Amino acid sequence: MRKKEVADVAKKQLKRFVVIVALAGMVANLTYRKTNHIGSDRLVLRTDSEGYYQYLPHFFIQDWDRMDKMHWAIDYNGKMLNVYTCGVAIMQMPFFLMAHVISYFADLETTGNTQVYYLSIFFASLFYVLIGLLLLYQFLRRFINHKSALWSVVLLFFATNLFYYTNLTSGMAHAYSFCLVATLVYFTPRFYENTGVKNLLYVAFPLGLATLLRPTNLLIVIFFFLYEVSTWEAFKKRLLFWLKHWYYLLIMLLVGLLVFVPQMLYWHHITGKYIFYSYVGGGFPYWKNPQIFTVLLGPRNGWFVYTPLMLFSVSGLVYLLYKRKFSALAITIIMVLIIYINSSWWCPTFSGAAGYRALIGYLPFMALPLGYVIHQNELKKNKMLWRAMISVFCLFIVYNILFSYKYSPWLWWNTDWQWSYLLRLFKF
Repeated sequence: MRKKEVADVAKKQLKRFVVIVALAGMVANLTYRKTNHIGSDRLVLRTDSEGYYQYLPHFFIQDWDRMDKMHWAIDYNGKMLNVYTCGVAIMQMPFFLMAHVISYFADLETTGNTQVYYLSIFFASLFYVLIGLLLLYQFLRRFINHKSALWSVVLLFFATNLFYYTNLTSGMAHAYSFCLVATLVYFTPRFYENTGVKNLLYVAFPLGLATLLRPTNLLIVIFFFLYEVSTWEAFKKRLLFWLKHWYYLLIMLLVGLLVFVPQMLYWHHITGKYIFYSYVGGGFPYWKNPQIFTVLLGPRNGWFVYTPLMLFSVSGLVYLLYKRKFSALAITIIMVLIIYINSSWWCPTFSGAAGYRALIGYLPFMALPLGYVIHQNELKKNKMLWRAMISVFCLFIVYNILFSYKYSPWLWWNTDWQWSYLLRLFKF
């Protein structure tokens, strides 16, 4: 009975958390647009967001023959090629269709380019992030208590640039990547506890869709294969498991292929090729000299500079790696590889970005070491230390929200960035 009561209390607190985050997201978005006189079209248009979104009006509203005449695209042999993949559009599609139905019955414009459609993208982003946070909370409860897990997901939302890319730039791919990675993280232990096709599909579809969103997301499969593997003996057992269940790998490949079919058809329509590297001119010129300092501590978008919360998470990851606990090896491999890949990209800062946006999708992996740090400090029953840590976390939240409101993509993109710009965050 006691366990049931504890579970009921946890569920009530979790529901309150969902309501708080949802309201905070909507209020933050509306406040930002009201005080800065920025229309809802900025959620979608004139950035990479438009590249992701434009599949929807072209497919559902305009003539299919105009798929080669998208606006936010590059010229390719006389046709306009959208360099962005359609994964985000697939996830936005239910909300887009609802906006289309509302516009139709309300006798509004049904062009796909009105405020109703743009706001549907904001709700799509918020919905997927909330799903990701809920699944991540449930995953963390396997290892830490309710309070620590709740603090972890709250901090991931309010003290990282996930907040910005959920509320203020909803059309970008990062919030959707976060949800898909959190989904894979949640269902991975369930697959090994109850191995079967059903639980495999719960992992394979998020993996395939996340890879469609951003090809580098394929790295998350490492967590799936190396979950709870921390010793050589555990690795050999996992290897034997997959040799025995080799047909599951074929199922995963088929699912991945199925997810990529829409994109392959589009590429073939424009280029005549089913597999095509759309980022023409973009590559990895720094692979021999990765710009790691720029990624982690650089003045323009450095991960630790704009998301200092991750210093706590990284410290927890190092400790867990030393203790060989909680899949720290898999998480470390993933984070080292993605930081190296991003450091090798032709634009390691990712240009106009509110913090280091390319790592938002990997925040679910950093939630566990962060939660472990919080959990251990709570267990020590040192009120002074606990209050000090919570105070620091609250400062991180204020810092992040100030940055979200005051961030200017045009300043970050078009000027030679100076450290003095950072001081603007502390002027109310």
